[in-house]
Amino acid sequence: MSKLLPKWAGVTLAVVLVGGCTTRLAYNNLDVWLNYRLSSYVSLNSSQESSFDQGVDRAHSLHRRQELPKIHRAIDRLQGDLLDPMTFGQMQEYYNVFTRLGQDSAAILADPMADMFASLNDSQVAQFEGSLRQRFADFDRERDKLSKPQQLAKRSERLQDFTRDWVGSLTSRQEEMLTELAGYQLEMSPIFRSLRNGYFERWQQLMKSRKQPAFKGQFTQLMRDMVALNSPQYQSEIRFYLNRRFELMRRLNHSMSPQQKAYLNRKLVNLRKDVALLINQ
Repeated sequence: MSKLLPKWAGVTLAVVLVGGCTTRLAYNNLDVWLNYRLSSYVSLNSSQESSFDQGVDRAHSLHRRQELPKIHRAIDRLQGDLLDPMTFGQMQEYYNVFTRLGQDSAAILADPMADMFASLNDSQVAQFEGSLRQRFADFDRERDKLSKPQQLAKRSERLQDFTRDWVGSLTSRQEEMLTELAGYQLEMSPIFRSLRNGYFERWQQLMKSRKQPAFKGQFTQLMRDMVALNSPQYQSEIRFYLNRRFELMRRLNHSMSPQQKAYLNRKLVNLRKDVALLINQ
């Protein structure tokens, strides 16, 4: 499940990740993308597909009306704060802001997702569970076949490519900082895997009571916890990782040149305009 549901939460925040017409295209076709993703996990009958489509349409409309204005305001505020070098506290605050936005988006989708899960028969639940297990095994196998230096290089490259998309170019020192961040992520890999497995076990337990009235609320909480990496067992480790990341991002922000800052500002201006267009469509 953590290969499907958190990705949707990420897509609902795509307006915070990409700009231009690609954002509008992805957001406006979210129902198509979600149905495509779901079809690779479970085969629904026509009635289930119709009910799910209608539920996603309602969730999509609610998200456009209720959540996109919040995202627009967050981006506008971020632009203003980026005029000056950001503090550790600000890095932490914006992480919390966008995490809450992700949680709220996930909670909206939880409604049609819960209804869909409640409609599954035992055979479909087994198919969904088997698909998830296979995805987890494939992901773990691909990752584990790489050496630690190879994993670090791969993560570093992804982080650097992502950052270049936002600031245009990187200095050698900035590349080193992103490699440092990749190292933090590698250190957390066992924790992240345990979190994934824990969320999966919670979902399995919830599916046993999917016909009960409390299921939807419990599933919604699971979605919110997944987006925020909430887990009583690992909360201290997660907090330590996040604090290291906030400090590194503060250093990265302070290292930005005027050209990089101007590039980032243009990206955010375009993104904010794009969100405004989505709100009014």
